[in-house]
Amino acid sequence: MKVIIVGERGGLNPLLIERFKRIFQRDGDIYIRRAFKIEDVKPTIEEMGDEFILINPYHHGKNYTEIVAAIRKTKGRKFLFSNMDREVNGSLFGSHSVHSMIRLERGERGFKAIVVKSLILEEVEIPFGYWEIFGKDQGEGLMKWILTSSPP
Repeated sequence: MKVIIVGERGGLNPLLIERFKRIFQRDGDIYIRRAFKIEDVKPTIEEMGDEFILINPYHHGKNYTEIVAAIRKTKGRKFLFSNMDREVNGSLFGSHSVHSMIRLERGERGFKAIVVKSLILEEVEIPFGYWEIFGKDQGEGLMKWILTSSPP
């Protein structure tokens, strides 16, 4: 698995990364690359290959078209996580380039994932309570993975 993180200057927590590997039942190595400056984003995307996870690609607030062109140039599956409101900011080219867009909205007791754009679905809202995420309702949730240092 390959991950690109843009603009993050804080430390990476290796234990948290290991916990998420267990949560998503992934074995093997995770290759993490960071792009600190806007000039680093495009070459980093181009060098990572065809399948990757891209976190906060529009962090710097400029060069949208250049970044989207680098993303489109790759062939495989790409997952982008961005805290920028793509419906308000950024390029239309970027919005039209994606197959699906999901917006997360926080509420009082949880959050909802809203499918804004999809090839197969209309706009759908999927609510999640905070208790569901951490497993305090009927299911086990993430809490057993977050609190333990080894799989149960």
